[in-house]
Amino acid sequence: MRYRSSKSSDQNFWVSYADLMAGLLFVFILLIGAIVVKYVYVQTDLKGIKNDLEAQTRVLRQSQEELLRQKQDFLRLKTDMNATSASLQIAQELLMQKESDLNESNAKLQLSDREIENLKKLLLDTELARDEVKGELVASQMELGTTTQTLKLKEGELTLLSAKLLESTAAHQQLVDDLNVTKARIKNLTGLRIKVVQELKNKLGKKINIDPNSGAIRLPSGVLFDVGSYEIKPEAKARLKETLQPYLDVLLNDASIRENIDHIMIEGHTDSDGTYMHNLDLSQKRAYAVMALIYSWDESKNALLQRYVSAIGRSYSDRIFKNGIEDKDASRRIEIKFSLSNKQAIQEIETFLQRKNE
Repeated sequence: MRYRSSKSSDQNFWVSYADLMAGLLFVFILLIGAIVVKYVYVQTDLKGIKNDLEAQTRVLRQSQEELLRQKQDFLRLKTDMNATSASLQIAQELLMQKESDLNESNAKLQLSDREIENLKKLLLDTELARDEVKGELVASQMELGTTTQTLKLKEGELTLLSAKLLESTAAHQQLVDDLNVTKARIKNLTGLRIKVVQELKNKLGKKINIDPNSGAIRLPSGVLFDVGSYEIKPEAKARLKETLQPYLDVLLNDASIRENIDHIMIEGHTDSDGTYMHNLDLSQKRAYAVMALIYSWDESKNALLQRYVSAIGRSYSDRIFKNGIEDKDASRRIEIKFSLSNKQAIQEIETFLQRKNE
């Protein structure tokens, strides 16, 4: 009986032990499963993080390329401005030189007037001398012949000097005429700008503000873009077309105006909130967005737009102040402006000087 009791206890022990081992094995299997699931989730998260990093790297590379293009556009614009300033300086120097030449010509004419007076006096003296010679004709025939010959020489010299005076007067008048034509051509640039501004006002009416001096127009960014965005609002696209299409038509459709247009610039401007580089990128993208919209209107005009129109971001380098305080609403804007070419006027000045020196 005792043996059976002992044997039953042993069996109960081993059964309990087996159950314990089975439980531990089950827990172990669950632990392994949890580790495997965790590993799979971690790998998935790592892959997502890797993809995000690659996307951020591509965006950063694109930003660097965009910044480089902006820098190149800025350098080109700066070069164009320097060239225009140099051309104006040359034109001013040439005008000063022409005025100096005119002063010299006037001085020479005054000298010629004095020479004429001297010649008249000499002619009078010669006539008196000839009368004296005629009075002495009876006394000496030989002396009369010599005197007559001298008088003829004097008369020939007077005729030659009179012809030179007429030639000098005609040359001086030609110089004055050429200078007046050149001055009129240079002044015509100002007259042309006034004509263009008036045409723009007639086309756009009172719908948009036009700078009376430069002909530039300003479009508030708040109407075109959301804060921090460079995507044009859908409701603003129709307004942009209504404003910019007639503006560009005035500048580019009329051949007499277009041949004097040097450049049409779309400029993006921001206020001083944020860093300069962030605002430079934003203003550049906004200017590009406006330009892209213009290109979408009529593909047949894209070649003409490529010749004259470009876009650039100015960040907050040209803010608007009122009473010494930055007007941030007015500073956030898109400006469209044009510049006139003075190449033809410079060529006419050079041609005039070459003709003068020949």
